Amino acid sequence: MDEKIKNMLDHIQLIGHSSVRIAGSKIIYIDPWKLPAGIGGDGDLVLVTHNHYDHLSPSDIKRALAKGGKTLVAECCREKFPTADHYTLPYMKHRIAGLDVYATAAYNIDKQFHTREMGFVGYIIELDGLKIYQTGDCDAFPHMRDFECDIVLLPVSGMYVMNPSQAVDAINMLKPKVAIPIHWGDPDVVGTRKDAEAFQKLAPCEVVIKDPVRQ
Repeated sequence: MDEKIKNMLDHIQLIGHSSVRIAGSKIIYIDPWKLPAGIGGDGDLVLVTHNHYDHLSPSDIKRALAKGGKTLVAECCREKFPTADHYTLPYMKHRIAGLDVYATAAYNIDKQFHTREMGFVGYIIELDGLKIYQTGDCDAFPHMRDFECDIVLLPVSGMYVMNPSQAVDAINMLKPKVAIPIHWGDPDVVGTRKDAEAFQKLAPCEVVIKDPVRQ
């Protein structure tokens, strides 16, 4: 494994469910929710993919941010979180907190939980020479073929999002070096370690399963 990727993987935490902390030269939180004691207060950038309660938590956003930290959230979050520094629609590019961030679309193909019209997003972040893609809540959709990433974090729980075999379809389009399964590990939402392990067995790339910080 590339040393740069290996080092970055050591600094990616799955807080739980889809809540992620990435600690490179900048500290990034994505969809902070149920932050445990001892985590937060250091976020240079907080990203929010959509307005569902298990992804948009104003209190956790506040806890995650460092003084002077910035927020970039999907436009659909504006009503529930009107104080963001920046809002985004799918397929918009941003330069924020010293980082280049691209908001992708994030939607279901055969479900109605996250339709394309809702404007939910994922994020491709350029950090320390790597492209890290958190897909948001979605299925594998055709436009993924146009994205480039070194590390992808993608849901594998099924029901509302991709199941493990559908997540493999996403991997075949994205062709990342490494994948990290998310959308699991919280007792209040669908998804268990078994889903992550099933994806790991099927995926054509290296898969790193992160233990949730909050158990």
